[in-house]
Amino acid sequence: MTIKNRKLNRKKVIGLLAIILIILFIIMICYLISKKNNKYKDLSILLNNEFIKTINQVVIDENDNIYFSKDDIQKNFDGTIYYNEVEEELITTYNTHVALLKLDEKYASINDENIELKGTLKQIDGKIYMPLTDLQVVYDLEIRYSKKSNRIIIDDINSKKVEAKILEITNVKNKRGLLNRTLEKLIIGDKVVILEDSGRYKKVRTPLGNIGYVKSKILSEEKIIREDIKNENQELNAYKNYSNISGIYDNIQVDTSKLNVVIPTFFYIDKNSKVLDRTMNTTATYSVYKTWTDNNNLQILPSLENSSTVSTNLLSYSQRTSVINSLKELILKNNYIGINIKFNSIDDINSFNRFILELVPRFKTAGLKVAVTLANNVDKSKIENIVDYIVEE
Repeated sequence: MTIKNRKLNRKKVIGLLAIILIILFIIMICYLISKKNNKYKDLSILLNNEFIKTINQVVIDENDNIYFSKDDIQKNFDGTIYYNEVEEELITTYNTHVALLKLDEKYASINDENIELKGTLKQIDGKIYMPLTDLQVVYDLEIRYSKKSNRIIIDDINSKKVEAKILEITNVKNKRGLLNRTLEKLIIGDKVVILEDSGRYKKVRTPLGNIGYVKSKILSEEKIIREDIKNENQELNAYKNYSNISGIYDNIQVDTSKLNVVIPTFFYIDKNSKVLDRTMNTTATYSVYKTWTDNNNLQILPSLENSSTVSTNLLSYSQRTSVINSLKELILKNNYIGINIKFNSIDDINSFNRFILELVPRFKTAGLKVAVTLANNVDKSKIENIVDYIVEE
């Protein structure tokens, strides 16, 4: 090969390399521009520090009210949510809250108190949507929407939360060590939520909802914002053979590590959805019985029975609410520890289940226990994680 041809080939190679480098440079610039423009394009949802996918589109209105579809509320917060299409009303329960919302109305009943909403229960594209921003108090949530990251950040307020401040400018990395990428830049004074201690590094959540790692040494002393809230029940020890108030009993020994109770039937529901207190008919006998239970460190967990059908007196939300509130008033007045639901017959299991679902939160707020004596057609699996105790016959 001549020198001239060699030089020509070298020029071709150099030219080709230059073209390749230019193409790569253009591709890189386009990628960076695209990344910058699309970095936070799609709405993301962080629930208890885990990204979730929704069944239906999440709606955020011009006032930053966040709407979840009923299907997504049911999936993530209330598996027993109920929407009455005829009445156009929705009933949702969670922990210590019961809420009733009506379609397109600006007020909701939350624990029997009328609350003005920023949003409304609405129908969008044939689906029911709920104003989650308003309902965060119902589901024990802390909700924040970051416009910059287009991210909804949702925390359970019953779970522990620990924060720290950034002490020097730093980058949050997607993983520890080398070969990582920057998720977000933080400045001095920014607060992060501490998720995990990994020695030299700590896993954190940033104000924009990014989850990554920073060096432990650039964080201030941690501050506990809230602790875990756990509801633990003592084992129930029911003295059924001492639940007849007309009996005469000797002193007994109880297990102090357990919740020792007698479960006499004191209350009934009549056909007009009224709660009747039958103890008033045997005042002297009741007084003797009450003294005996006090002397033997026994708590009274009275039973509520039905003298009419469930479909007659517990069919509607208003009927159930009336019974629950009357019952709660009687329990508190007499200093009982709660109620045992012992229905002789249940002709409408759906109304019965709704009754239990709507009763438990109202009793929880008053520090009262709820037990259910299983009837033949009660599905134990549907209520055992809702009530405090199941009483077997």
